[in-house]
Amino acid sequence: MTLEQLENEVLALPQDSLIHLFTRLIEQLGKTNEIDREVENDWLEEAEARDHDLTSGEVIGYPASQVFADLRASLA
Repeated sequence: MTLEQLENEVLALPQDSLIHLFTRLIEQLGKTNEIDREVENDWLEEAEARDHDLTSGEVIGYPASQVFADLRASLA
């Protein structure tokens, strides 16, 4: 089975099964200590920069509810 075939089968699962699988995968990833520290630090720096931009007023936040409403409207 190719990765593409596996992906297609997984994406065809019912939502409850997808949630269960996703949860198991995240748990498994959390058990490994193979997280690239450089990548982890890069994400931390990015999060801190975004937080600074929001708190300083350099950027304006966009509520998630509005983001999803706009997305739904664009897909309709």
